[in-house]
Amino acid sequence: MTDEVEEKEVPVLNFNGNSYEMDTLGESEKYFIAQIQDLEAQIRQSKARLDQLEVARKGFCDKLEETLESPPGVEEE
Repeated sequence: MTDEVEEKEVPVLNFNGNSYEMDTLGESEKYFIAQIQDLEAQIRQSKARLDQLEVARKGFCDKLEETLESPPGVEEE
């Protein structure tokens, strides 16, 4: 049997041009990191939601344009 030393790769935070090993950070720093990660996820979700809303708005504008340009008395479904 061989003696093998299993090295664990320590997660590193890269922030403002500096590197910090995660296991050396305090609880407050870890809390701030978790909050930043959560906010970044919320920003991505909000951008996706905004894209959906803009597409839906354009669809309604297109439908309004179609109905306004249709001859009177002709309704589209």
